[in-house]
Amino acid sequence: MTTFVVFFVFVLLFQSLTNHPGSFRQAAASYQPGYSPRFPLDIVVGLPYDEGTRLRNPFRLTIGKAQPVFDVAVEDIARKRRLLPNRALRITYVDTQLSDAVGPQRVVERYCARSVDAVMGMAYVFALAPVARMSQYWQQGVPVFTTSAMVDELGDRVNFPLLTRLMGTYRTIAHLMIKTVSQFKWRRFHFFFNDQAVHGSSQGRSECFFSLNAIKNVFNNQKDIVWTVEMFSEQVTRREKYVKLLQKASMLTNIIILCASPDTVREIMLAAYELGMARSGEYVFINIDVSTGSHAEKPWIRANETNSPENEKAKEAYRALKTISLRRSDRSEYKNFEARVKDRAEKKYNYSVKTGKEYEMNNFISAFYDAVLLYAIALNETLSEGLDPRNGHNITGKMWNRTFVGITGNVSIDKNGDRYSDYSLLDLDPAQDKFVEVAYYSGASNELKQVAQFHWVNGKPPQDSPICGWNHSKCPEGYPWYVYVIAAAALLILVMMGAFLIYYRRMKLERELTAMSWKIRWEELDGDESRAKEKKKAAKRARKIDAFANPDQNDPLLRSNSRSSFASDKVTCRGVGWLLVWQPDSFVCPAWDWV
Repeated sequence: MTTFVVFFVFVLLFQSLTNHPGSFRQAAASYQPGYSPRFPLDIVVGLPYDEGTRLRNPFRLTIGKAQPVFDVAVEDIARKRRLLPNRALRITYVDTQLSDAVGPQRVVERYCARSVDAVMGMAYVFALAPVARMSQYWQQGVPVFTTSAMVDELGDRVNFPLLTRLMGTYRTIAHLMIKTVSQFKWRRFHFFFNDQAVHGSSQGRSECFFSLNAIKNVFNNQKDIVWTVEMFSEQVTRREKYVKLLQKASMLTNIIILCASPDTVREIMLAAYELGMARSGEYVFINIDVSTGSHAEKPWIRANETNSPENEKAKEAYRALKTISLRRSDRSEYKNFEARVKDRAEKKYNYSVKTGKEYEMNNFISAFYDAVLLYAIALNETLSEGLDPRNGHNITGKMWNRTFVGITGNVSIDKNGDRYSDYSLLDLDPAQDKFVEVAYYSGASNELKQVAQFHWVNGKPPQDSPICGWNHSKCPEGYPWYVYVIAAAALLILVMMGAFLIYYRRMKLERELTAMSWKIRWEELDGDESRAKEKKKAAKRARKIDAFANPDQNDPLLRSNSRSSFASDKVTCRGVGWLLVWQPDSFVCPAWDWV
């Protein structure tokens, strides 16, 4: 691949020098008189005139949208910030046609004409890559700026040593995702996104592929995270297909990471509504917005479906959707800047007349202002040190690993030339009936800061594992009749076995108690109180027997005066069974044998 690129460059150089032998002299003579030989410095902006398809231009960058931004930036650098002299920068626009062949060729032609000191733009990532790879070999190096190429592969500073990215990298979104899923303890995910290459398209990978691939790479560094993936081409996929794909996804996890165009996202959410996934509260969809970062407050509405049931269904479905998008600045300076740019677009370039629609600002367009400002700051420092402003390696070194105040606030560039971007986490607020920011991620501090309450369909975040699935097949509500009969019979048997066991144990215990040799009657217990009662009973019985055996003793005249024989022996007469108290001198047992 490298050999091909080098060969391609040499062919272009040879062709340009052959067809335009005086181009070097013409470029040198084009500098306006009265200026320092160092000025003007040429910035080549490579963008398409037409927006083209979202596959190649997902951020809708065009020359018509960029021109008023560059005008305002150049004016502020000279008049407001006084970083460079007036007209020190010259902006040249080339139509790249969103082609990975035409785009690099247009820039190489400018280099051959010695009229390129910096390159900005290149909306199509596959057109940017060869330019960023070759620019290190042009003269003393030509710095390259992009506001759209956030793929991980372009972070390789061995192959792209002069590339500065004003919107950072998709890895920032991955760090935001890690913070979010850790907060809700989610560990299972399903990637569901658009990628035209799934059907063998020659247009390359989509931005959704690059963004979710960055998330996947960070997830792979987490030991307990499990993920699955499903790709589709939104060019050929319809709602019926989304329904089938969501049915399969619903059996794998409850957390679906979604990426597609706004219209496709709406179709997917309507499919989720039909399945009940968006209404059950068991599922949540996290939408990665890689379109324009425009923060549509009511993305479910379509003008051609005003007051239609589809809009109401989509609104209900969007309650299960959270969106991650680039954060918009709310500074008054940014709002004034946006108004100036729109005014310039209409008055100088007749934007609405030419395009038939109103000028719309987004983060990827406004970032060109910060790109020009950063370049001017580095040039100012280089000139102050008496160094060559056309040394791209030196200029790039002064732009990296620094912070400056841009149109959106503080802009921090890391040591790898990537901006620390901030992202918003948006949620549908039922009270306001629109999407609002509930949390934002600061790339510079690597912190997720919550600013409002999340809104969940069931009032709480779902689990990450499916409980029932979209059709409740994982938790069936009923069983065949014989299942209930078997269950009832089993329960009856268990109850009877339990009753028998209790009865058996009770009978066994009673038999053991009956067989105990130490068991005695209560009245046989020897105690002071019981002995006293027993003595009273014995005395009473003795008096009754004595009265019966000696009836004459009841007569006071015949009663014996002796009291010395109450302690006499006891005699029992056979056949009578009486226990008598007697005195040996006077008592004679009846004519029965002694016992």
